Amino acid sequence: MLLQRLAPLVALLVLDGALAARADQPARIDEAKFEQLQALVRRQPGESRWMEIRWYPSVWEARRQAAAEGKPIFLMAGSGGAPAAGC
Repeated sequence: MLLQRLAPLVALLVLDGALAARADQPARIDEAKFEQLQALVRRQPGESRWMEIRWYPSVWEARRQAAAEGKPIFLMAGSGGAPAAGC
């Protein structure tokens, strides 16, 4: 009875070991396919519009600029209330 219950587990472990051995050598792709895949994951123009905004790490600087241009301030905070800034 115990052997019947353990058989599927042993089979999975053996299969996992065989798949892990194959994973050490990734499949090779040609240069054209690589370029195509890279184009799919590369950031596209207009995709991250928030990165086009001029972010001010200092609230004082943002306030001065907003007052000069007559625009509102958007304040974004994170990590316990500390002002967030772009990287």
